[in-house]
Amino acid sequence: MGLKEIKLRMQAIKKTASITQAMYNIALSKLKKSSSLLENAQHFKQEVFRMLKQINHSVETHRLIEQGEVEKKLYILVTSDRGLCGSYHNQLFKAFLEEVNTLSTDDYQLLALGKKAFYFSLKRKLPMVNTEIIYNRDDVLATSFREYASLIKDVFVGGFIDEVILFNNHYVNTGTQVVEKKVILPVLFDEKKQVEDTYIFDVDPVALLDDVIDIYIEGSIFEALADAKLSEHASRMMAMKNATDNAHDIVERLDTMYHRARQQEITSELIDIVNGSNV
Repeated sequence: MGLKEIKLRMQAIKKTASITQAMYNIALSKLKKSSSLLENAQHFKQEVFRMLKQINHSVETHRLIEQGEVEKKLYILVTSDRGLCGSYHNQLFKAFLEEVNTLSTDDYQLLALGKKAFYFSLKRKLPMVNTEIIYNRDDVLATSFREYASLIKDVFVGGFIDEVILFNNHYVNTGTQVVEKKVILPVLFDEKKQVEDTYIFDVDPVALLDDVIDIYIEGSIFEALADAKLSEHASRMMAMKNATDNAHDIVERLDTMYHRARQQEITSELIDIVNGSNV
């Protein structure tokens, strides 16, 4: 490789490093906001679940809160719309395929949230519920998925689905994200024990259960989206950091090559000059 080629390659890699560094900074800036969003989502979900526990003591039996025979499942697969985030999607897709590998396509359906999930499911001809992409943008809003929460409850109550499972990446720390599988319907409690607080309901508990379940499903999806979004930013941040560090290492090696080649060229010129003067 000549001096000109080495220099051009160094310039190209330096530009790439500046891009990956900028993407690292963007992901880092979004990390704090996403962390706060997840904390709020988790707190909201806990409060709704606590309310469901209260209602559970006033309802004798209901399909939404009782485990029955599972014949058909609905999986909600949560991904992002963009790549360049390391193994974020690969580990999620691998775990999901291991989950459904033993199932027939008649035994489950899939709600794909995020562009990556949609095209992953489309490519493998998985039994998707949605026929269009449901985008998962950075500005996660609970209201964006309200209609899906209501639809999920309706098909569950109607007996078309016996279990609803969320599949998403869970944030552990900046360097670690693991795949999480969570059953959100039916809503199961450890045991029917007396809770600390006692509520007095002005309406029929069954009617109240129907209303709160809508909020619970919506909150569960929102929590999974917030968790997945935080995991995505953390994974992208680490991927861009590694890419930037690798780019700097390559530039250093190319710089050494450049100086060696330049030194060799100068030495050759000096030898030619000395040989010429001796003629």
